Amino acid sequence: MLLRDLPDGSALAISQPMHALVSGQLARAWGAPGFAALDPFEDVATACAQHDVAWMGWEAAPTLDPATGRPHIFRTVGARTHAPMWAAGVALALSNWGPWVALLVSRHGSLIYGLYADRHQLDQADAEAVDRYLAEQEVVQRDLAAQLGATPAQVEAAGALVAVTDALSLAVCGGVETIGGVGTAPMADGSRVKLALQEGAGVLSVAPWPFRLAEVTLEWRARRLPPGAHWTDEAAMRADLAAAPVQALSARLVPG
Repeated sequence: MLLRDLPDGSALAISQPMHALVSGQLARAWGAPGFAALDPFEDVATACAQHDVAWMGWEAAPTLDPATGRPHIFRTVGARTHAPMWAAGVALALSNWGPWVALLVSRHGSLIYGLYADRHQLDQADAEAVDRYLAEQEVVQRDLAAQLGATPAQVEAAGALVAVTDALSLAVCGGVETIGGVGTAPMADGSRVKLALQEGAGVLSVAPWPFRLAEVTLEWRARRLPPGAHWTDEAAMRADLAAAPVQALSARLVPG
C-alpha cells in the first residue's frame, strides 16, 4: 500500500496492484509496441501491469502499523511476510498468464531484494526470507528462460521495462519523493537511458521522452482517508478502509 498525504490532512490509500495497473498503462504507451528488444510485448506489458500480484491478498486485509496508527506502507512490511507472498505470486502468474509473465514477476522480485536489501532485511528472519527467495527463484528463472528459449538480452530488456514502469508509477501515485530514482530505461532504438523527473500539479515531466505518444494520461483509483485518521485496532482500521470513499485520480506525463 502507498499512502499519499494531502494538504488538507487527508490521505490517499493506493493498493500495490492498483499502482501496478498504472505500470501497465505506462508500458502500453512505451516506445513502439513490439520492438524487438521487448518481444513478446503483450507478455511484457502484462508483467508490468501484474508485477504486484503477490500483494492482492495482503491488500484485502492490510496490517496496522502501531508506529503510525495507519496501515503499513509496503516499505514497512518485513520480508518474512512478503518474500513468501512474492514466491506465491510467481506461481499465480505462471498459472494465469504463463511463463513469460512469471519469469518477469520472479525477476522483479529478485531485483527488489537485491537493490533494497537493507530496507527489507529488518531482522534475521527477514534476511533469511530474502535469501530463500533469491535462491529458489534463481532456479525458477533459469528453468522458465530455458523453457521459453529467451535470450539474456530479451530478459534483461523486458525486466528493465518492468523496473522503470514500476518506478515511474510509484512517482505518479505516491510522489517523486516515494522513489530513490529511476533506473535505466530501454528505448525504442535499443539504447538505455537514465530518466529525469520533475513533478508539478498533476503533471510529471520526463526527460528524455520514452513514449510513443506526445503526452500520456494515467488513471487510477484510491481510497480517501479523512484528516487525522489513525487507529489502534486493526479490525476497525480494515473496516474503515473498506468503507472509505473511492476517488478517481489522473495525471499527465509530458516531455521534460
